[in-house]
This record gives sequence, C-alpha cells and structure tokens, in this order.
Amino acid sequence: MDTELLRTFLEVKATRHFGRAADNLFITQAAVSARIKQLESYFGAPLFHRDRNNIQLTPEGERLVPHAESILVSLLRARQDFALREGGDLRLSVGIRQGLWCDTLQSCFDQLHDEIGDLKLHVETLSQEMIAKKLREGALDTALVFDTPAAPELESHRVGALHLRLFAHHSIKNLAEAVSTRYIYLQWGTAFSRFHVRQVAKEPFPYLQTNMVDAAIAQVKRQQGACFFPQALQSTLHEQGICRVPEAPEFDTPLNLLVHPYMRTSPVVHRLKHQLSNLSL
Repeated sequence: MDTELLRTFLEVKATRHFGRAADNLFITQAAVSARIKQLESYFGAPLFHRDRNNIQLTPEGERLVPHAESILVSLLRARQDFALREGGDLRLSVGIRQGLWCDTLQSCFDQLHDEIGDLKLHVETLSQEMIAKKLREGALDTALVFDTPAAPELESHRVGALHLRLFAHHSIKNLAEAVSTRYIYLQWGTAFSRFHVRQVAKEPFPYLQTNMVDAAIAQVKRQQGACFFPQALQSTLHEQGICRVPEAPEFDTPLNLLVHPYMRTSPVVHRLKHQLSNLSL
C-alpha cells in the first residue's frame, strides 16, 4: 500500500477538513478525496462521516488510526537507522529554501564538517512545497526555511532572520526609479508578496519574475534594473555595480530550521542548530 494514502488519512483526521488537509499536503482537494476513497475501497468500509462542515471518523476510521500511525512510525524509525549511520559514516540530509544559499551558509556547513569529521552531508535547494513533501516522507532530515509549512508534526526552531533589501544598478537613485524601470520580482513567498503590495508597488509589472537568485542578479546587472535580495549578498552585489536603494522599504522575516521528529535527539542536528544560531541573511 502507498503510505501517502495513510498519511492523507491522518491529515484529514487531524484537520477534520478535506480542503485544509489538501493545503497542508500541497495537493488538490480532489486528490485528497481520491486517496480517501481508495483507502475505503481497500478496507471495504467508510472511514469518515462527510457532513459538510463536520468531518468525523467512523468507527472503522477510529480503528484504523493506531495502525496507520504505527506503520508510518515504523518506516520513520527505519529511515532514522539508515540516515544516522550507514557504513560507519554519519549522514545528514538538509533542504535549503530556494534563494537562501550563500557564502554565509557555506561557512556554517564547513564548520559543521570541521566539528564532525566523518559527517556525510547532502544539501539541496528546493521550493517550499518540495521541502514539506520530502520532510514528511523522511527524504530530508532537516530544512532551513522562512515560510514555515503548516505541518505540526515537524519541529521548528528559530535560528535567525532573513533581511530582504532593495538593490539596483548604481544608476538608480530611489524607489520610484527602481520600480518604474526594468524591475525584477524574486518570489520570496506569501508574506513578502503582501509586504510588496502594501509598501513597494500595488500593481507591479515586473520585467521578470523568477525564483532563481543568480538569474535575477544577472538581469539586474544586464538590464540596469532593481530587485529585492538578501542583505548577506551586499558585498557580492556591490562588486557588480549593484547597490542598496536608499530609504526603500525593508522586509525581515524569521529563519527556521525544521526538524523531522525522528531526528529530534540527533547530536548532529543539535550541532547544526548551534552553527546556524543567530544566522543573518
């Protein structure tokens, strides 16, 4: 049986709502309904009473809950056994939210390697949706994010802050010039989008929208444009003739390290949290 069916069943049980379960799992409501129907067909019994605003477990659904939880916990423990030590080497897989990777983070991971000599790290940059999916599946041990997924089973530890500042080609002198020329909109999540509408431009018509920081930097340089970048990139940007726009609105948001429950007591994760503490990007 596909474990995603059981995961979806437990999400509906927790939220009592097909729509909220779909949001938390980053799938459509139709997909949630189809998965539940597949489970009900497999067990030959209804699992939920589907009143419009009051989704409740049936007696059969209640009986399935401990079995579903046990299966998923067993799989996670197996994942932990393989993740923590395989072939005598410590292993850790870390997801980094797109746009965050920089020299500052590289230094943190270099120091982690110095502290734990036999550590084997797997680090990849991913979208928020993929991070949430891989964490739930146990394909990631931890992840550094700024838009925390709605996933109560994941532990979240604040480790620092992301500071987004408006940068532009050195010929641009103020906010009005920045948003009226070849403006680049980097996708920094829902909270940034709200901030942008309120304080930057109510109806932005950017020259380019992207989630790729390197592409945005190249376009700002080539097209003499403007874009919001992490403050940690200021030195790198300045070398390319890209400078802070004075008196422009500023966006700050917490950086959080998400940890899968099976890594809760891992000494490697403890050291990672220590390395990332007071992180400023």
